[in-house]
Amino acid sequence: MDYQALYRMFRPQSFEDVVGQEHVTKTLKNAIAKGKQSHAYIFSGPRGTGKTSIAKIFAKAINCETNHDGEPCNTCAICKGITMGTNSDVIEIDAASNNGVDEIRNIRDKVKYAPSESRYKVYIIDEVHMLTTGAFNALLKTLEEPPAHAIFILATTEPHKIPPTIISRAQRFDFKAINHEQIVSRLKYVAETQAIPYEEAALDFIAKVSEGGMRDALSIMDQAIAFGEEYLTLQDALDVTGSLADADLNLLLSDVVQGDVHSAFERYHSFVNQGKEVNRLINDMIYFVRDTIMAKTTATSFEYDALSHLDLDVLYRMIDVINDTLVSIRFSVNQNVHFEVLLVKLSEMIKTTSDTTNVSTQTTTQVDATLIERLNKLESELKSLKSQDKGRPMPAKAQSPKRRGSTTTYSVERIAKVLDNANKEDIARIKERWLDVIQYAKDREQKALVSLLQNSEPVAASEDKVLIKFEEEIHCEILKKDEEKRHSVEKVVQDIIAKSVEVVGVPADKWMQVRSDYIQGLKRGSTESSLQQKTPETKPSAVQAAKDIFGADIVHEVDSET
Repeated sequence: MDYQALYRMFRPQSFEDVVGQEHVTKTLKNAIAKGKQSHAYIFSGPRGTGKTSIAKIFAKAINCETNHDGEPCNTCAICKGITMGTNSDVIEIDAASNNGVDEIRNIRDKVKYAPSESRYKVYIIDEVHMLTTGAFNALLKTLEEPPAHAIFILATTEPHKIPPTIISRAQRFDFKAINHEQIVSRLKYVAETQAIPYEEAALDFIAKVSEGGMRDALSIMDQAIAFGEEYLTLQDALDVTGSLADADLNLLLSDVVQGDVHSAFERYHSFVNQGKEVNRLINDMIYFVRDTIMAKTTATSFEYDALSHLDLDVLYRMIDVINDTLVSIRFSVNQNVHFEVLLVKLSEMIKTTSDTTNVSTQTTTQVDATLIERLNKLESELKSLKSQDKGRPMPAKAQSPKRRGSTTTYSVERIAKVLDNANKEDIARIKERWLDVIQYAKDREQKALVSLLQNSEPVAASEDKVLIKFEEEIHCEILKKDEEKRHSVEKVVQDIIAKSVEVVGVPADKWMQVRSDYIQGLKRGSTESSLQQKTPETKPSAVQAAKDIFGADIVHEVDSET
């Protein structure tokens, strides 16, 4: 008999033989044992996790003449026929190449006929997400009311592409990636069954690079065995996958950490000449940094120390930089350039961080020493002064000037122009429609304006001006300096309230002080207030003006003599 690939030779033939999908196999076994199986199932999950294998086991179990507790016997004629693919009642369809309406209509026409040799007809449609919209629509009615003898199993790696109308008509099982230990255990079983000597490190590495897929793990193992002449070693597994040993990766990253980019380049090119793949090298780097982080944060041991002295923040940033490179090279013609740039980026990032840390430490040490010296000197001078001037009265403390809020992000003069003619009618009208202004920007997908106006509130308005309070001070600065953005806001406001207005911004944490300064200026009757110059002929009563602007319920008059 011709040689058969390991993943085919060791395909599970019973639910008990399946690795890592207990939540699926237990449910299906119990349903079959109780005679409560559904008419349609959706098996979704990563590649190589057992979706099609379990579908075939399920087909055998429900048709088996002597099944026990939901398990197929694998010895009766029906079980053997399904295993060998000769049973005409179990139909496998590849939706990737049979994705049209005609193929599904063919199924719909034939499904009504009774099975020829089994109890149930089982349709296994693989990669069902590849069906066209028309094909899905043709499948709907059959899935909703199939004949009693028909069961559909839809397998997919991308369940989000299946229409909700299909999903709602079937029981869905989400397959998970198989964990590392389970893959290693299965690989050991395969190696021992085939009498193949192996290195533990080789199985561990194969389980890591397979990323949760048992079929991938068995395929890599099969390839490594063929490469290494019936003996499975770590080096063979590294060679067939184009990966790099941790020891070699440790040397490469040591060059990077030390800033020796030239040596890192030479070492990298020697790896490429040995047949290593850039994609796999970058993945290996991510795992290396990850293992270093795990060693620093848990009790896990990691024998390679190229990155062990770096802070966690640096390691986190390294992961981000490496991952960005992995994404960018997928669309690149020259991957070598991207990897070389990655080496330079990592080296410069580590160097900059180290320099900053050293300078900071030295500066802190110098400052501490200087401070201690100055404190000791001041203490001695203070004692001397106390002894000399014990009876002399202390001079009055000079009052420090009051700090005034910075006005770089907003204009006091423009705010004053709004408040001079502010009235309750205009502000009430704008407040009532302010949510409509924000929604108007959202409906037109003006994301920049939505972000600007999201946490804003109009606080004063006149006939042709409106004062807006912003939670973030940077938004006031944008409104003040970016005329295009300000005009955009004014255009949106005009569209909602049907009136042209000038928009002025004030930070939320400065608004109470600005309002207080303006009221005090009016009350003092000064010709040059903190916000705006006013002539005696046009200046209203300070108290009345404040009430008109901010409302009588907010402004309370207090006798200055008290």
